[in-house]
Formats: sequence, structure tokens, C-alpha cells
Amino acid sequence: MWRIAVPVTFALLVASCGAAPTQTAPTARGTTPQVIATATATATITLSPSPTPAAAVIEMGDNFFDPAQLTVKVGTTVTWKVVGQSTHDLAARDGSFVNNTMAFGQTFSFTFAKAGRYAYVCTQHEGDGMTGEVTVIE
Repeated sequence: MWRIAVPVTFALLVASCGAAPTQTAPTARGTTPQVIATATATATITLSPSPTPAAAVIEMGDNFFDPAQLTVKVGTTVTWKVVGQSTHDLAARDGSFVNNTMAFGQTFSFTFAKAGRYAYVCTQHEGDGMTGEVTVIE
């Protein structure tokens, strides 16, 4: 009998521990409730990115440009870099830029100031198909 009474008594004690109190706290009569106002301020910071000049690189390999076709925006500076073992030169078909012979690691840069299509070649290897074009858009 004691074996049943102990668990039941224990269960009743545990159950009564979690119960809510039956008494309510006394309140003052005739007082008006207080209204508490809170304010939250949120700061919004908008950063405008500083304009950075656009840039692109065209590699000049042994008898090819990579990429051979490139589209950029007005104001973009394109740099041609020799990555092949052969020497190369560079000339725009319309004469807008010309560069003499360059060896491995050397570069040539040109900034495109107006929209249009600029075909160019390596005059030394044009017969091998070393041609390219930069399309410049607004």
C-alpha cells in the first residue's frame, strides 16, 4: 500500500508546484493607469558608391585575342596584355589607336570615349586570324 501512496503523493506535490497562485495582488483604488510611451528611432544611411572607372583586359596569345569580341561602356579603359611567346603589335582599323611591337608581359591601354565598333588587328599575325573588335555602348 505504501508503494502506491508514495508515488501518488509525490505526483500531487509536483502538480501543485506549477500551479498559478490563487491570490491576486492588491491594487489601489481610484488611481488611473499609467501610460508609458516609447519611441524608437531608426537611422537609415544611404551610401552612394563612388564611381570607379571601368576596365577590361584582352590577352594577346600566340595568334589570338582573348576575348576576340568585347562589349564595354563609354569611358572604359581596355588593356591588351601579351601572354604568348610571340611579339605582337596592335592597330585599330579606323586608326583610333596604334601600338608598336610588344613582348611577353607588356601591355597597351586605350580608353574608349565614344560609342561605336572598333575593329583591330595584330598586323604581324592578321593573316593567321589575329583580329578582334571592341563594341562600345552608351
